[in-house]
Amino acid sequence: MSRNPRHQRAFLNDRLQSLNAPIQLLALQLHSLAALPVFQNSPELTADLEKIHDAVALTQSALLAFDVEALDAGELARLRHDLRNHIGIVDGYSEILAEDCGDDELAESLFKLRQQSRVFQEQLEGLVLPDGASSSSSDPIAKMFKSFKRGLSRELGAVEPSLILVVDDNPSSRELLAQQLQRKGYTVLEAEGGRSGLETMRRVLPDLVLLDLVMPDMNGYDVLKVIREDEDLRRIPVVMVSGVQDEEGAMHCIDAGANDYLIKPVNATLLNARLSALLERKRWQDKEQEYLAELERSQKFIRQVFGRYLSDEIVERLLDEQDGLKLGGQRRVVTVLMADIRDFSTISLQLEPEACVALLNNYLGVMAEVIQHYRGTVDELMGDGILAIFGAPVNEADDCDRALACAVAMQNAMAEVNRRNLAEGLPALKMGIGLNTGEVVAGNIGSELRSKYGVVGHNVNLAARIESCTVGGQILVSPRTLSDAKVEVVRGRSMRVAVKGVEEELLLQEVLGVGLPYDLLLEQPQLELRPLSAPLSLWITLLNGKQFDESQALQLEAHAVLGEGLVVSASSAINSPIKVPADVAIKGLVEARCYGKLTAVDAEAVSTLPSANKNRYLLVPSTVADVLPNLK
Repeated sequence: MSRNPRHQRAFLNDRLQSLNAPIQLLALQLHSLAALPVFQNSPELTADLEKIHDAVALTQSALLAFDVEALDAGELARLRHDLRNHIGIVDGYSEILAEDCGDDELAESLFKLRQQSRVFQEQLEGLVLPDGASSSSSDPIAKMFKSFKRGLSRELGAVEPSLILVVDDNPSSRELLAQQLQRKGYTVLEAEGGRSGLETMRRVLPDLVLLDLVMPDMNGYDVLKVIREDEDLRRIPVVMVSGVQDEEGAMHCIDAGANDYLIKPVNATLLNARLSALLERKRWQDKEQEYLAELERSQKFIRQVFGRYLSDEIVERLLDEQDGLKLGGQRRVVTVLMADIRDFSTISLQLEPEACVALLNNYLGVMAEVIQHYRGTVDELMGDGILAIFGAPVNEADDCDRALACAVAMQNAMAEVNRRNLAEGLPALKMGIGLNTGEVVAGNIGSELRSKYGVVGHNVNLAARIESCTVGGQILVSPRTLSDAKVEVVRGRSMRVAVKGVEEELLLQEVLGVGLPYDLLLEQPQLELRPLSAPLSLWITLLNGKQFDESQALQLEAHAVLGEGLVVSASSAINSPIKVPADVAIKGLVEARCYGKLTAVDAEAVSTLPSANKNRYLLVPSTVADVLPNLK
């Protein structure tokens, strides 16, 4: 057909006339219906009939008011939308009357009325501009489809069932849907436009929204966009109810997040079936959401509880991996860090239990934070001892470097531990740390009833032996740890020690700091050498296995105080050097016997002392640091 405007106007006039015929027949049928006896004593039925009459009148008015001279595709699309709304009222209330009246004569007349309504709707499909003139480029409703973002989330969430919000600017359409829904047992809320609909949704969070497409203040697509982008609203199911019969538009709606798309007039039976299916699916999704939320709460509780005893990595493995609780292990190369408070047994005897626990909590709380910062795994808390591993259950290329940096950071963090202790009237502490790198077996150890994740093997025991050679504030590491380290290590003294389980003497290295990227140095005070006015005679007993051999007491002479230790020398009666470091029992320093550690002394630090006896050692008492400053 030609695009000549005169021809197009003639075409539209013909289409409008084809619509006038069925609508006039509808008006005549309504006039006959009103005379039926069933309406004489039934205000409710009469009220429904009046709504049908009003809808037909509005349809006639809309047809008469349309100006074919405008030739505007947008106005034509709005006319089709409005006519669908009006004729939907006719169909909807006709069905309601047929259900309520129980009168055969009225039922037959209503059936004929709906048949004429179908004729009108079929004719309405032809109300378009000829020859493709009503393309989507000029149709504002089609533009709304194109402007809407595709692929928005359609996630549904947990909501209470049976509360439905109807959003439609046409009061008659809104009231019809509300009545249809209420007759099926739903609770219905109404909103007269897009903005008020959003306000209602945010206020009450309905279970489902029936959303009109064309509304003056805010169209249905924009409302749907807001719903799907709003975290609180996006889980609400949305059914588009529109007078626009457009397959592409329906596809856009569904793709954009609508759960269904219904064409006006909406058949009440079809509407109820669609809503029932959506609400049933939502109920199952609600249950799933509840189960997931409960599972999340349970896992959060487990993480909080077990996270106090195990590292995050171990908790994650236990919860997330299928074989997380499977007994057994695998060989891993790890760096083992052992830390222990010096002479804690004696300190604990001097404290009330509550104070002892407070002391440990201050210490372990700070140390655990440092270890987790360097991504170590706290494998065990053994009273005042800490066993941490770097390389299991997760291994990384810098495990050894992080372990060394962690050890230095732990020693520096003792200042914070002691600040807390002194503020609470508790004693200051000193800690020794030993590091060893080697192959271990890492995995779940125990039984089906009780198990733990841990590491076992010779290299774990060796780390404990190395730690036992330290004095307070010291870090000693094995040769393997130094060789595996990629970071620069600031070294102090080295010493050869005989340790249980190793045939040859082990060369241990004191660590004073690590280089970049950690750049950490031990915070060590300058040691003041204070010579004694006269030598002090002492007796020591060496630890043999787990016992002090009283028959092997050795006499020493103390010559000076160096830091928190005594510079001592062996008497001339002792022919061979004493193997250090050694745990010792001390007599002669205080009234009761005390304990300490005998270590090598830095020759440069004591170079100003007389050199009568070159077999000098540093004797560090564990619990009498407050006595040393009083020595004359």
